[in-house]
Amino acid sequence: MSAVTVPALTKHTATVIFMHGLGDSGNGWRFLAEEYRKLKVLDHVKFIFPNAPVQKVTLNFGLTMPSWFDIVSLDKVEAQEDSKGMLESVDRLKAFISEEVKAGIPAERIVIGGFSQGCTISLLAGLIADTKYAGVVGLSGFVPMRSNISNLHKEHGIKMPFFVGHGTDDPVVKYEYGVFTKDKLAELDVPCEFHEYKGLTHSASPTEIMDILEFLKKTIPAQ
Repeated sequence: MSAVTVPALTKHTATVIFMHGLGDSGNGWRFLAEEYRKLKVLDHVKFIFPNAPVQKVTLNFGLTMPSWFDIVSLDKVEAQEDSKGMLESVDRLKAFISEEVKAGIPAERIVIGGFSQGCTISLLAGLIADTKYAGVVGLSGFVPMRSNISNLHKEHGIKMPFFVGHGTDDPVVKYEYGVFTKDKLAELDVPCEFHEYKGLTHSASPTEIMDILEFLKKTIPAQ
């Protein structure tokens, strides 16, 4: 798998792996690292923005595009869910994590995250993890596998901090899915910061970017 990488500016002691949404690429989220570089913060952090494989997406008339899993419907995301594709992308994410651990970065100094489809994979990866990460950032997505995510989580039961952000006016991934995510994490006793953004559609806002920064400063502070 390919990825866009923004290296640390000082001694590399932590890593953020952030996954893009449907039809996008890792380069579409490079701005996140560049924004923090402008602010001269998180210089000890390496940023990795993986590129999704190109595959057919049922929702988009079977057209091929970068996608972490197939989507049949966004009205009822739990219907005909591509759990196989989701778990395959969790494995892709774990491959990046393994490379960082091999390079000397402990799992507890790695934050995983994503937007939309990437959010869903990151949330799933955090909930079924067999090792503890520094944290999970999920933007404008949802917890998948509603019928059995509780059992999957309880298999290891590892707790780590979650940051969940969602716009109230999101026409693509409904705001109610963000609320469901917050409620499900609470049900599983998983620590979660839930941030709602008034008027925000299916995108990120400057306020959200700064809120994520505060989360990262807490979970992977400079050493």
